Amino acid sequence: MNPEKCTGCGVCLDACPIRYEVQLPEEEARARTAYTAATEEAAVADIIGRHRDERGNLLPILLDINRHFNWLPRASLEHVADELKVPLTEILRVASFYNAFSLTPRGKHIINVCLGTGCFVKGSPRLLDQLERKLGIQHGQTTEDMLFTLEVVRCIGCCALAPAMRVGEDTFGRLTPGQVSKIIDSYAQMAAS
Repeated sequence: MNPEKCTGCGVCLDACPIRYEVQLPEEEARARTAYTAATEEAAVADIIGRHRDERGNLLPILLDINRHFNWLPRASLEHVADELKVPLTEILRVASFYNAFSLTPRGKHIINVCLGTGCFVKGSPRLLDQLERKLGIQHGQTTEDMLFTLEVVRCIGCCALAPAMRVGEDTFGRLTPGQVSKIIDSYAQMAAS
């Protein structure tokens, strides 16, 4: 297929010979396909065990795995597929549908910058610019030390505190670009100690 000639008609989808093959993001395809430690496999086995008998258990299992690793490693998805007897393609459909999941490694601290209307009007693009400069990454990326991942969201539910951002579960509101640097420094210092 030539992307420059694509009209969006969808005919190629009907004729595609690899339509039902698992297509993982390039970074994930290069990532490990086995657990790096026995404790990782044990953690996933424990998560599956806790939810095994629940109806509709796939979503809670994926949520717990995502919380544990901060992303969904391929080895864990293959483990879930084997244990629940669910095709990996089905698991990937669910995992790629919800924004809460990531198929690529994310940092220890997820930074969500709100670009919803209230925050946008009050200056959140300046916060995002400051964060990108401070961290040396663009939104959607993770720092090399795996400490921070910068993401843009449309609402974090605190419009009265605009402009706002969230670092993990901590919410910061009425921010200025100068405050953003101090917040990042405090998380970096906590990680260093």
